[in-house]
Amino acid sequence: MRSNQYSYETEGLEGSDDRKVLKLKNTLSFIRNNFDKEITLDDMAYASGFSTKYFCSFFKEMTGKTPVSYLNSYRVERACRKLLGSDMTITQIAYGCGFNDLSYFIKTFKEIKKCTPKYYRANIE
Repeated sequence: MRSNQYSYETEGLEGSDDRKVLKLKNTLSFIRNNFDKEITLDDMAYASGFSTKYFCSFFKEMTGKTPVSYLNSYRVERACRKLLGSDMTITQIAYGCGFNDLSYFIKTFKEIKKCTPKYYRANIE
């Protein structure tokens, strides 16, 4: 410890973690800025600077969710805001939040929120 070997090794680990956090932030920013468009795993991997294969395990390690699960959760949260804060139709909201299939939107919404978008709009304040 006196020769600063211990602190040097710790700094190296922290730098690695900092790079991982920065790559995750880049990915999350990409999702936040593009959630309303079609996003592929390749797109998210590119935003992080990783290969697609490594990106999936990296993202799961960092967030506890798969990239697609996180993206869907983010899209549903944005849909919730629109359901309560606009008079757009559910179909318009689904497409406006990046879902290109209404039935998939409703199924995903129900999995995450435990109710349909229609019920959510009518009963959640």
